Amino acid sequence: MSKILRVDLTSGRSEATEANAAEARMGGRGLIAAILGAEVDPAADPLGPENVLVLATGLLAGTSVPNSGRLSVGGKSPLTGGIKEANSGGTAARRLAGLGMKAVAFSGAAPELSLVHITSEGTDIRPAPQLAGLGTYETTARLREEYGERAGIVCIGPAGEMQLKAAAVIVSSPDGRPRSASRGGLGAVMGAKNIKAVVVDDTGGPGVAVAHPEALKAATSTYSEAIRAHGFAQGLGAMGTGMLINVANSMGCLATKSYSAGSFDSAEAISGEEMHGRMTSRPNAQTSHRCMAGCLINCSQVYTDEQGEEITSGFEFESLTLLGANCAISDLDQVARLDRLCDDLGLDTIETGAALGVAMEGGMLPWGDGAAAIALLNGLPAGAANSLLIGNGCVATGQALDVERIPAVKGQSLAAWEPRVLKGTGVTYATSPMGADHTCGNALPSPNLPEYNPSSAEGQAQISQFLQSFFAGIDTLGLCLFAAIPSLDDPSFQDTLAQAVTAVTGEPTGEGYLIALGAEVVRAEKAFNRAAGFTAADDRLPAFMAVEALPPSGNVFDVSEADLDSVFAD
Repeated sequence: MSKILRVDLTSGRSEATEANAAEARMGGRGLIAAILGAEVDPAADPLGPENVLVLATGLLAGTSVPNSGRLSVGGKSPLTGGIKEANSGGTAARRLAGLGMKAVAFSGAAPELSLVHITSEGTDIRPAPQLAGLGTYETTARLREEYGERAGIVCIGPAGEMQLKAAAVIVSSPDGRPRSASRGGLGAVMGAKNIKAVVVDDTGGPGVAVAHPEALKAATSTYSEAIRAHGFAQGLGAMGTGMLINVANSMGCLATKSYSAGSFDSAEAISGEEMHGRMTSRPNAQTSHRCMAGCLINCSQVYTDEQGEEITSGFEFESLTLLGANCAISDLDQVARLDRLCDDLGLDTIETGAALGVAMEGGMLPWGDGAAAIALLNGLPAGAANSLLIGNGCVATGQALDVERIPAVKGQSLAAWEPRVLKGTGVTYATSPMGADHTCGNALPSPNLPEYNPSSAEGQAQISQFLQSFFAGIDTLGLCLFAAIPSLDDPSFQDTLAQAVTAVTGEPTGEGYLIALGAEVVRAEKAFNRAAGFTAADDRLPAFMAVEALPPSGNVFDVSEADLDSVFAD
């Protein structure tokens, strides 16, 4: 797995070449940083032909290592104006790996809406007017019928075609359900390049070359057992990530009513426990579902209505919180329908939920009115002005409505974890090159670190820098972040992952490999952002969080600017 496929959409030419030395030692998020750093002017227009859209596999993609099939999607973000990586489960990464490809890099722009078909025989770019305006569910269904259920499909919905800044990239799961590389508006980048879908079929491909098969088998066995034995992974398998709703609510760190409170009176009504109870009694529901081959956790699900009609799948904590508690919506079925709409339109549920909360604060629609929120999103394909506003994210919505409290960093909304309680997470929101992104380093209390106080103003910069390095390394390997938790709790498993990388590539990794790798990636991303014009002033949380006490804790975000500036300081 050593080739980079470069596709010039303007000319229609494509070429697969061997990765250079810098590219060969990276995968996933790290490979995106390497490609963008070398090939994209940091001052480029994110929606212009000079931007490069990258689909990258992790260093462990296509191997026996569990939960290693994440696809990283990257480019310069139209939402933040900086470098961006978002990743997703699904089948596409495994299919690309099966073709011996580390990444596909799209430059230029196609003259009309197009489909890119990648196989062992080559790359075909063809017009796709028949897919124009379709939602991602219908797009995926049609392409699976035409190209077979084995194909990995990456597509956008109407939001991406309209180049809205909250547009997501949707990746098909093994059974064709949508999984989302959500954050940063990369669906708009795909739309600007006139790519409706990418279809990947690895039939006849060379597969993944493994330098030391027996060593990989041993590392896979060790790490698989670590996942199966971990209590958090077991809980996710039983209840899904919705189990975190009541946990976060009890801690007072559940984003509620546009980040004006840390607990939601109706949290139980949108909790994982409530969802699980409904699914066990509703026809055709599945309480356990996997988004990729080789997953040992199965934290996804299929959520149906009372008649057994599927509403949504992959109904997760962040979506439950941002579309639910953050908008004061307590009807679980309404939240599920909002989740499905976001997936079908190709929108980031986090950014959309934050924008809806800002819209409610600004008086566009009433607090807690799920039906009004559904109607608002339904107006997007027809170009309704307020719908388009939501589709451009919470900053655009707040500015248009003159709302002062806009919960965003670098143009991207905060996730579901309140940073006035989880102050290490707040440091990550503020200083990550990705904008406010919990997956870059969510600092939660842990029994393995009993002395850590997440609400203290002190020591958070160090925790955040470590976690940012750790998760950037995990994203570079292509591993699901939930499957990474055992190696966070027990560093010996970081060595196991390093051994797996060596077994695949044949290259030594060295002591402390994972953390060093991740730190290198973050520094490369921050260098790109600095060249794009970012300064220390951009590494700050919204001003209201420093002065507005959060109920019920009464906390404010009081980590010093000096500590914020110390994170990955040169």
